[in-house]
This record gives sequence, C-alpha cells and structure tokens, in this order.
Amino acid sequence: MHSKSPQTNQFTSQAAAGDTPQGQAQLSLAIEAGEYWYGLAAAWGLQFPLHAGSECAFSIDPNLTNNQAAGFLLSSAGRYICCQDGFELNVHQGILTAGSRKARLYCGQGQARNLRGAYLAARAQAFAPNGQQPPSLFFTQPQYNSWIELMYDQNQAAILNYAAQIRAHHYPAGILMIDDGWAEDYGNWQFHRGRFPAPRQMVEQLHEAGFKVMLWVCPFISADSLTFREAQAAGILLRDRKGDIAIRPWWNGYSAVLDLSLPAARDWLARQLDQLMLDYGVDGFKFDAGDSEFYRDDDQSNARLDANGQCRQWALFAENYVYNELRACFDARGRALVQRLADRNHSWTGSGLGSLIPNSLAQGILGYPFSCPDMIGGGQYESFLADRFTLDQELFVRYAQCASLMPMMQLSAAPWRVLDQAGAARCLAAVKLHARMAGEILKLAQAAAVTGEPIIRYLAYVFPDQGLEAVTDQFMLGDRLLVAPVLEAGATVRAVRLPQGRWRDWHGQSVTGGQTLDVAVTLDDLPYFERL
Repeated sequence: MHSKSPQTNQFTSQAAAGDTPQGQAQLSLAIEAGEYWYGLAAAWGLQFPLHAGSECAFSIDPNLTNNQAAGFLLSSAGRYICCQDGFELNVHQGILTAGSRKARLYCGQGQARNLRGAYLAARAQAFAPNGQQPPSLFFTQPQYNSWIELMYDQNQAAILNYAAQIRAHHYPAGILMIDDGWAEDYGNWQFHRGRFPAPRQMVEQLHEAGFKVMLWVCPFISADSLTFREAQAAGILLRDRKGDIAIRPWWNGYSAVLDLSLPAARDWLARQLDQLMLDYGVDGFKFDAGDSEFYRDDDQSNARLDANGQCRQWALFAENYVYNELRACFDARGRALVQRLADRNHSWTGSGLGSLIPNSLAQGILGYPFSCPDMIGGGQYESFLADRFTLDQELFVRYAQCASLMPMMQLSAAPWRVLDQAGAARCLAAVKLHARMAGEILKLAQAAAVTGEPIIRYLAYVFPDQGLEAVTDQFMLGDRLLVAPVLEAGATVRAVRLPQGRWRDWHGQSVTGGQTLDVAVTLDDLPYFERL
C-alpha cells in the first residue's frame, strides 16, 4: 500500500453526518486550541491526553507495551482516527500525523463534538460489541491471585491455606487464581504431582468454600521437553522468517511459541484446558503472555499474521472460556474478556499507584470496559524481593481504596499478613465498599456489553466543555459517581475537581460543583461524590 503525502485534514461534514469515512494510509491534521486526544495504548495513560503543545512520537505497529492497545485515537472535539492494525503517531508543533504501513486509517467526526461523541462514532466504525460480559462474580466479589503470596512455590497445601485465611479474616469468597508454577512444564498443562498430590480434591474444597478456580496458562512450550518434540512433530509451533522453530525469550527463559493462527494448535491447547475442567472441575484460566513483542511480523505463521495479529488471536482463543483474564491484548474489543492492568510496582509513582487511574481510563476509552487494576499493593514481584524492601502500609491501603470503585478488585499479598490490624481493617473496608457498589458496577458492565462504553470514564467524557479534559487523577464510575482516590503519601488534603451541578460527598454532605475543592482526608477516607 502506498502512502499519501501528509496534508492537513479537517474531517468532512459527510463523516460528521455518519457516512463511512474514507480510508487513507497517512494523514495529518492541526490540533485545535483546547482539543485533547486520547487512546492508542493503556500503558501510556500517563502520557495522554495529547494537545497542541505536545511533542511526542508513538507506535503500536507492533504494540510493544505490555498491556491493551488498539488503533484508536479520539478527540475531545469529537474527532477520531481508527485503524484495524497498529499505526505510528507523531505530534509536532501542533500537527498530528498518523500513518500505517499495513492498513487504511479512517477518520471522522462524531455527531456530538466531544469525547463521548468521538467514542461512539469511532466504535461504530471500528468494532461491534457482542452483548456478552464476563461472569457477574468478577464485578461483585474480589479476585484472589496466589502470585505474591507463593510466587513460584505454588502448591496444594499453601493454596488451601490461602483460601482458608481469606474466609477466616472475613473476606468474601470470590475467584481464586492459581498462578505460574502449578503445572508440570510450560505447554504440559497438568498439575505438578509433587506440589499438587490431589488436585481434584483441592478444587472441590475450594468450590465448597465458595470460590471459583482459575489456572495460569501461556502460549509457550518449554524447549528441549517431550512436549516440545511432540508439538514440533505435530507442526503446531510458530516458525521464524527462515522457517526454523521460533525460540523466543520471555521473563521465564526461552521457549517455543504456539502458532494459534493454526486450527490444529488451537485444538491441541483446547484439549488440555478442557481436560483440566473435566477432570478437576477448574472453572477457567488466566491467559498470560501473548504479548505482541513475543512475535515478529515476518514469522511464518499459518495465517500470515503479524505480531499484533498473533496477540489478538490469543485473546480470541481466551474468549472460548467464560472465566478468563488477559493482560496483553490488541484490538479485541466488544468481547467478554477480562482485561487486567500490567504488574505495577509497590510504589507511589507512575510505575505504581500513580498509574492505576490514567491507565484504567485509557483501557476504557480504547474499548476494553471490563477492566481490572493490578493486584492491590502492586503485582510486580521484584518489588517485594528488592534488597531492604519494606512494605509501605499506607500505600497498600491507598491501592485498595483506589481499586474499590473500579470494575474489579484483585488481591494477592494477604492484607492480614502484611498489614497491621488497623491497616487490615481499612483494606477490608475497601472490599466492603466495592461489595456495596457491586449492583451499580454490574449494571454498568451489562450496559457496556451492549454499547461498548467505558465503565470508568474520563471526567471530560461525562462533562464536556468544563475544562476537565486533562484530569487523569480522578474518574467517573458511569455518569453518576465521581471518585478521587488519595494518591500521595502522608496526604491530609485532597484537591478535587468537581464538575458543575449538585453533589453529595462520601460523608453525606451536599456540595456545589463547578469548583476545585480541597477536602480533608485521613487514611480512612476515599473521597467520592454522588451526582444529584
């Protein structure tokens, strides 16, 4: 496909009227005064929105971030750019330039010239929600992941003890995810017989306690294993540009990769996962890895998929399982897929707590509404193994509070173990708040399955033309609830941008909007405001 010469594009009135926008390989446009742009990748939430003063360059061709992405760019003035494949983006001296090597870019104007108008028009152009949502349990009860508690020492006795401690400390049963280390080997998805002597009995006990059980899996096969030789003989492994079996580095070493564009590879993996459900009563799977970075555009895959296409195929495979979770995803919107933020550090900064809101907002505006923030306290295990590591109890509590009014909550490090009595009580209070709001969250999830709209939203999505476009440290839960978590250590005051109108604060007091409020906070407080 040849590229056009860049030219200023003001978006035609035909596109605004709802006609299908004409595609092109490259376009340039002038960013309007006061216009802000959102999208591309969840991991770049802190670097968005872009405006006329931004100087930046991004590329999701391929998507080398470790989280969700899509060829989707939306403007607070109602404009949009979308592309079925990744594209490159550059903003320089007020000019936004986008170009794709593989597919056409489509631009248009929403009927409403605001962020919501842009989203709805672009969604109609880019994807159609299928009306399905993940099981209600994801939204109404916490998820418990065994990763931080056990790391690579996953074993039956410890899993059962973790579940027992959850209930003993008055946490509700929810979804329990058994993380990496439960299986014999990568690609050999059988319980390790030494660590899990009676896996069916274990799953039955967890079910009796009220838990659903999910297992961690990935699309890799350990090299130099019997499974590798069998898969090689079956012809289901990805080949590189030379035609050799692709051996790719990832965080656990070097492995072969399934070519999931091949029906035989999908069937091979499905047989193993389906057997786990049949033999042991497992409910679903955490589909980790599958990142675009583990593939190459010139790999010799069965369907000649590029790196982003292989990543998308991993999500399409995961969709076959009702209980699923993904972290890396490309253009798999409108589907009943749980999308978790990538592992965050145990820190207050943009690599930790400071990224939860902007990255979650970016997930939603990209078309991934069924989002889960990272494990409370941070899921990046290296944080917990660092020399002289000391857990910050205040930070842990603020993580829990921030997640409590998001679509889902996920715990891993056990609050009753890592926190003092007061801190553990505050964490439990956050879980109870999420349970109280579960009905509203579930209604939003049901609506998102049909409309594709985010569950948590930028303030500008709900309140256009109020100067709120750059606010990324607060969020709206639907159109009714404004949430402003405390994100700074030792804070006693939280500045809150409150849109116009009447509001009721978390203490039950009526407040007038259209102003910035400095609200007093203690470690017990999560500031949120109900729209009246």
